[in-house]
Amino acid sequence: MRFAIAVMAAGVVQIVPYLEANVPAILAVAYLCFAAMGAGFFAGRRGWLAGGLSVVVGAALAGIVSEIRSVGPTDVVDYLTAETGLLLVIAPYAFLGALAGALGSWLRSRALATR
Repeated sequence: MRFAIAVMAAGVVQIVPYLEANVPAILAVAYLCFAAMGAGFFAGRRGWLAGGLSVVVGAALAGIVSEIRSVGPTDVVDYLTAETGLLLVIAPYAFLGALAGALGSWLRSRALATR
Protein backbone atom coordinates (compact mmCIF):
# COMPACT_ATOMS: atom_id res chain seq x y z
CA MET A 1 0.00 0.00 0.00
CA ARG A 2 2.86 2.37 0.82
CA PHE A 3 4.38 1.66 -2.60
CA ALA A 4 1.20 2.61 -4.45
CA ILE A 5 0.69 5.77 -2.41
CA ALA A 6 4.29 6.86 -3.03
CA VAL A 7 3.97 6.29 -6.79
CA MET A 8 0.62 8.06 -7.08
CA ALA A 9 1.67 11.03 -4.93
CA ALA A 10 4.87 11.55 -6.92
CA GLY A 11 2.94 11.12 -10.17
CA VAL A 12 0.41 13.77 -9.21
CA VAL A 13 3.18 16.18 -8.22
CA GLN A 14 4.90 15.64 -11.58
CA ILE A 15 1.95 17.05 -13.52
CA VAL A 16 3.18 20.60 -12.85
CA PRO A 17 6.20 20.73 -15.20
CA TYR A 18 4.27 18.96 -17.97
CA LEU A 19 1.43 21.48 -17.99
CA GLU A 20 3.43 24.67 -17.48
CA ALA A 21 4.75 25.98 -20.78
CA ASN A 22 7.37 28.33 -19.36
CA VAL A 23 9.35 25.79 -17.29
CA PRO A 24 12.95 25.39 -18.55
CA ALA A 25 13.83 21.85 -19.61
CA ILE A 26 16.62 21.35 -17.07
CA LEU A 27 14.34 22.51 -14.26
CA ALA A 28 11.59 20.13 -15.42
CA VAL A 29 13.98 17.18 -15.49
CA ALA A 30 15.31 18.08 -12.05
CA TYR A 31 11.73 18.35 -10.77
CA LEU A 32 10.85 14.91 -12.17
CA CYS A 33 13.98 13.34 -10.71
CA PHE A 34 13.42 14.90 -7.30
CA ALA A 35 9.82 13.63 -7.20
CA ALA A 36 10.97 10.18 -8.36
CA MET A 37 13.61 10.17 -5.64
CA GLY A 38 10.88 10.95 -3.12
CA ALA A 39 8.81 8.05 -4.47
CA GLY A 40 11.79 5.73 -4.07
CA PHE A 41 12.41 7.02 -0.56
CA PHE A 42 8.85 6.55 0.65
CA ALA A 43 8.14 3.31 -1.22
CA GLY A 44 10.30 1.25 1.11
CA ARG A 45 11.43 -1.57 -1.13
CA ARG A 46 11.85 -1.49 -4.90
CA GLY A 47 12.59 2.21 -4.97
CA TRP A 48 13.85 2.04 -8.53
CA LEU A 49 10.48 0.71 -9.68
CA ALA A 50 8.61 3.37 -7.71
CA GLY A 51 10.72 6.11 -9.28
CA GLY A 52 10.23 4.85 -12.82
CA LEU A 53 6.52 4.26 -12.38
CA SER A 54 6.01 7.68 -10.85
CA VAL A 55 7.33 9.30 -14.03
CA VAL A 56 5.04 7.12 -16.17
CA VAL A 57 2.03 7.86 -13.95
CA GLY A 58 2.83 11.58 -14.00
CA ALA A 59 3.04 11.63 -17.79
CA ALA A 60 -0.20 9.66 -18.13
CA LEU A 61 -2.02 11.99 -15.74
CA ALA A 62 -0.64 15.05 -17.53
CA GLY A 63 -1.83 13.59 -20.84
CA ILE A 64 -5.30 13.03 -19.43
CA VAL A 65 -5.47 16.55 -18.01
CA SER A 66 -4.24 18.12 -21.25
CA GLU A 67 -6.77 16.12 -23.29
CA ILE A 68 -9.57 17.23 -20.99
CA ARG A 69 -8.43 20.86 -21.23
CA SER A 70 -8.12 20.77 -25.03
CA VAL A 71 -10.82 22.40 -27.09
CA GLY A 72 -12.83 20.30 -29.50
CA PRO A 73 -14.34 16.85 -29.45
CA THR A 74 -12.00 13.88 -29.43
CA ASP A 75 -12.84 10.24 -29.73
CA VAL A 76 -11.32 7.34 -27.84
CA VAL A 77 -8.91 6.35 -30.64
CA ASP A 78 -7.37 9.83 -30.79
CA TYR A 79 -7.05 9.89 -27.03
CA LEU A 80 -5.34 6.46 -26.88
CA THR A 81 -3.00 7.39 -29.72
CA ALA A 82 -1.93 10.57 -27.93
CA GLU A 83 -1.42 8.74 -24.62
CA THR A 84 0.61 5.95 -26.24
CA GLY A 85 2.83 8.46 -28.02
CA LEU A 86 3.35 10.39 -24.80
CA LEU A 87 4.29 7.28 -22.83
CA LEU A 88 6.79 6.20 -25.49
CA VAL A 89 8.43 9.63 -25.55
CA ILE A 90 9.00 9.73 -21.79
CA ALA A 91 10.86 6.39 -21.66
CA PRO A 92 14.30 8.03 -21.14
CA TYR A 93 12.83 10.12 -18.33
CA ALA A 94 11.38 6.99 -16.76
CA PHE A 95 14.90 5.53 -16.77
CA LEU A 96 16.18 8.66 -15.01
CA GLY A 97 13.27 8.32 -12.60
CA ALA A 98 14.28 4.72 -11.88
CA LEU A 99 17.83 5.85 -11.11
CA ALA A 100 16.52 8.65 -8.88
CA GLY A 101 14.17 6.19 -7.15
CA ALA A 102 17.08 3.85 -6.49
CA LEU A 103 18.97 6.79 -4.98
CA GLY A 104 15.98 7.61 -2.79
CA SER A 105 15.76 3.99 -1.62
CA TRP A 106 19.48 4.00 -0.83
CA LEU A 107 19.12 7.24 1.12
CA ARG A 108 16.26 5.69 3.12
CA SER A 109 18.34 2.63 3.96
CA ARG A 110 21.22 4.86 5.07
CA ALA A 111 18.91 7.01 7.18
CA LEU A 112 17.36 3.99 8.87
CA ALA A 113 20.76 2.36 9.43
CA THR A 114 22.01 5.32 11.44
CA ARG A 115 19.00 5.18 13.75
